[in-house]
Amino acid sequence: MNHEGREEHEVKKFVFFAAFVAFVVSWFSWSWLVAAQTEGRINIPYSDAKPILDALRPELIPDALRSLTPMQREASWPAWVSTRDTEIRERLAAGDEDSVITFLLFGVTFTSQPRYSFATAVATREPDAVVADPVVQARIKDLVAAVASPGANERLQFARRVIERHGIDFTTDMGRQGAREVLRAALTRMLADYDAYFRDSAPGATLFRNRGLSSDTSIYAAFAIDAALKDAAAMGVLKQGSVRRVAVIGPGLDFTDKQEGYDFYPVQTIQPFAVTDSLRARNLAAPRDFQLMTYDLNPRVNDHIAAARQRAARGAGYTIQLPRDPAQQWERDLLGYWTRVGGKIGATVPPVAPPPAAGRVDVRAVRIRPDVVQMITPRDLDIILQRPEPLPDSDRFDLVIATNILIYYDVFEQSLALANIARMLHSEGVLLTNNPLFELPAIPVHQIGETKAIYTDGGSDWIAWYQRE
Repeated sequence: MNHEGREEHEVKKFVFFAAFVAFVVSWFSWSWLVAAQTEGRINIPYSDAKPILDALRPELIPDALRSLTPMQREASWPAWVSTRDTEIRERLAAGDEDSVITFLLFGVTFTSQPRYSFATAVATREPDAVVADPVVQARIKDLVAAVASPGANERLQFARRVIERHGIDFTTDMGRQGAREVLRAALTRMLADYDAYFRDSAPGATLFRNRGLSSDTSIYAAFAIDAALKDAAAMGVLKQGSVRRVAVIGPGLDFTDKQEGYDFYPVQTIQPFAVTDSLRARNLAAPRDFQLMTYDLNPRVNDHIAAARQRAARGAGYTIQLPRDPAQQWERDLLGYWTRVGGKIGATVPPVAPPPAAGRVDVRAVRIRPDVVQMITPRDLDIILQRPEPLPDSDRFDLVIATNILIYYDVFEQSLALANIARMLHSEGVLLTNNPLFELPAIPVHQIGETKAIYTDGGSDWIAWYQRE
C-alpha cells in the first residue's frame, strides 16, 4: 500500500472510530435517561389503601377485592396492584387509537378534504352515520394512502405503528383495505365512548373510567391552570417565590387535540413550559433551585421530554406552536393568555405557516430557552398505583398539577391517586386539578378553593384547589 493509500485508510479508520464512539456515548446517554425515568418509585402499600377500602361503600370497591376479608385483601394487595398497573398501561393502546382518529378527522397535511366537525359528530349520536359521511370516507382513504408511505412524518409513522398492531400489512391491497376497516372501527368505538360520556352526566361521575388513556392536550388546560395560579396567589395560598418544586402529572403531547387539533407543526408538549411561565409571571417561582418533574406512564411522552432535554444540553431551545381558530370566539382572558404565554421563559419566533387546507388559523410560536428545558425532568409513573420514593422532605412538592387525568379512573382509584399525591406534597403544598375528588378522613388533603376558567361562550372548566395539612 502506497503512502496515499495508507493515509486514506487511516482517515477512514479514524472516521469510523469517531462515529462508533459517538454512537456509544449517545446510546449510553439515552439508556441512562430511560433508566432514570423509572428510578425511585414504589407501589402504593396496603397500609395506605386500607383506610380507603374501609371508608368507601362496597359498590365502589373493585370486584376482585370486594368479597375478600381484610386479611385476604392485605395478602392479595401486591398482586392486585401489579395486575392493575399492567391493565392501566394497556389502556394506552386505545388512547393511541383515539389520537389517530382525531388526526383522521382534523388533519390537513395528508388530505385536501375539509376538517370534520367533532362537535357535529357528537351531536348526531349516530356513529354509523358519521363513519358513512363522504368526507370521513375520503379522509380514511387519504390517510391510509399517506400512512402507506409515511416518509419522515412523525404523525404518519405513529399512525402506521398503531394500525399495524392489528396485523395490517400496508404493502398489499388487502392490507390497505384492512387498514381502512381498522380506522372505521376505531372511529365507531370512539364516538360510542363520547355518546356514553354525554349520557353519564351525574355530578362527580368518572366518565372516562373505561376509555383508553389519551395523551392529547391543548392550550386550554394551560390557561385554566394560569387562572387558578392567579387566584391562589391573590388569596395568599401560594406566596411570592415560594414554589421551588413542581410536579405535572400527565403533561401530554399535542398530537392532534380533540378541541381544535392541527397537524401542520411538530408534535409538542405544552403544559410543563406553560406552568413554568405562569409561575414566573405571577412571581411565584423560587428565584433559585426551581425544578419541575413530569410524571407519565406513556413512554412517548417521557421519551419526547427526555429528547428535548438532550437537545437543550447541546444548546438547543424548544419551540412551541400555538394555533388559534378565530371562528372559535375565544373569551378575552384566554385570548390575552395566548398573546403572552411563554414571554417569561422564551422569545417569540416566526411560526410554522399553516397550509391552505387548514383554513384561517392564527399561529403564535415561542422558542423556550435551553436552561428552562433542562429544569424539566420526566419520570415514568402510574400515579394511581405508584409514587416517588424515597422522597425526603426537602424534595417534596410545593405544587402538583393534574388536569384531564383523574377523569379516566373510578372513585377508588382516584382516592389511591390522592393518597399518593398527599405523600408527594409537603405540608401546605397545593394540588390543582380539574376533576373534583372525594375527600376521605385518612387522606390529609382538602379542597380550599376553586377557579372557573372560561374558554368560549358555553365552554369552560373548573380548577379545584386542594391543600395538604
